[in-house]
Amino acid sequence: MQNKKLLTVVLAVVVVLVGVSIAFNLSARTPEAGSIASTQGAGPTVSNPQASVATEPNTATSSSTNSSSASSTPLVPVPVRPSQGPDGTVAPSASKAPATVASPSALPVEKPKLEVPAANKPKATTLPKSVERKPALAGTVPQDGSAKGKLVADFPTAAISIPEGAHIVDSSVSTQNRNVQASANFRTNMSQSKVLAFYESSASKKGWLATRGTNVDGALAITMGYGKDTVVATVRTAGTGATTVSVFGSFVVGK
Repeated sequence: MQNKKLLTVVLAVVVVLVGVSIAFNLSARTPEAGSIASTQGAGPTVSNPQASVATEPNTATSSSTNSSSASSTPLVPVPVRPSQGPDGTVAPSASKAPATVASPSALPVEKPKLEVPAANKPKATTLPKSVERKPALAGTVPQDGSAKGKLVADFPTAAISIPEGAHIVDSSVSTQNRNVQASANFRTNMSQSKVLAFYESSASKKGWLATRGTNVDGALAITMGYGKDTVVATVRTAGTGATTVSVFGSFVVGK
């Protein structure tokens, strides 16, 4: 008898628990009329969609803690309208996509124009006019000869200049057809530099080129001439202090 009473009490408790659970589930599935009305009335004036949406899940989360089937309860969608300012203008939505801007790579690029510098026209170049130089000797070919202490009779002084006051040691003239060679040795009181300057001045008057140099034995020399006319003067200092000069010339007698 005691077992039957205990079983009866257990069954009664189970029936009560099942009934309470069914009633609680039914109340959770059916939303209250007041909450629906408040949600529908607040829809048009919601300025912050995130705040309105955040209030809805609270009921669902509270129901889910009591029953696993509360997560399937449908939520009433809340329409979101753009907020209006005091003057009735619609404020721009923050979620509106910004206007597209063309990237720099899409813009047309103007290529720089290459400018080719104008070629300079070559200037006409002309060679300097050659100066017609007369031969140092012209006309009659001098006679061969030699002399001591003086210049030979046909010595070509027009081609080989001798400083004034020079003491002639010897001189000579040798010819072959119209080719003439002449030489002279003399002493002078002029210094070596003055003798060289004398022959440079003489060559300049004739239009000849003059070049100074030094021989192997240390003697100073100057070479003068133009074309087929050449004169070489070698200057030394004797033991007595006097300046000795040896001059030699080669010419072609012009007609």
